[in-house]
Amino acid sequence: MSEGVRARSRSLLSDDLKAALKPAPPPSIPANMNTTEPKNPLKKPIHPAAIHFPIAFIGLAVGLDILHAISGNLPAAIANNVPVATDLTRASYFLLSLGLLTSIPAVITGVGEAKKAIDKQGLYEKDGKTIKQKFKGVIAHAIVNDIVILVMAYVWYARRSAATKTLAGKMGLGSALMGGLQLFGANIGGSLTYNYGFGMAIGSGGKKAQ
Repeated sequence: MSEGVRARSRSLLSDDLKAALKPAPPPSIPANMNTTEPKNPLKKPIHPAAIHFPIAFIGLAVGLDILHAISGNLPAAIANNVPVATDLTRASYFLLSLGLLTSIPAVITGVGEAKKAIDKQGLYEKDGKTIKQKFKGVIAHAIVNDIVILVMAYVWYARRSAATKTLAGKMGLGSALMGGLQLFGANIGGSLTYNYGFGMAIGSGGKKAQ
């Protein structure tokens, strides 16, 4: 091998080694990292977290009312392990109280975040007349849950003076219906989250641009 070829090989090898040993560029850092700029957690949606409490408390209250209503028709093996009627009705009453109390922040945050989303994206389609599909869902979600809260508030008011907090027959049926309606409203809320990104970020466009 000639001297020129050897020198060229050494030169190429040297360049390759230099390239391999060259340090990687530093990772890019977002502008708001490692700074004193405060992060505001209230910019994130609160309603999706707040709504779980009234759903849980009211749902449990309705479940105990249904259990109380059917306890007389249960097999003895099951009925003997069910709490006494007064315990069921009192527990249901206090769970309903918690459900109504926790509904207050759920409603307030829901209205506020819906307004922010509408202000950011607009309520109507490009024709200026048709309400966007996702906001139809928001309106339906709000109406359904407001009906549940109002009816259950009346149920709570009617039970408050009874020593055993027992539901009357028609009121028990209404409570059961509200439990089903609440699940329907929760299903609408879940669809808004998974299909349109509500709850991930205020005013997010989600998977489907509307």
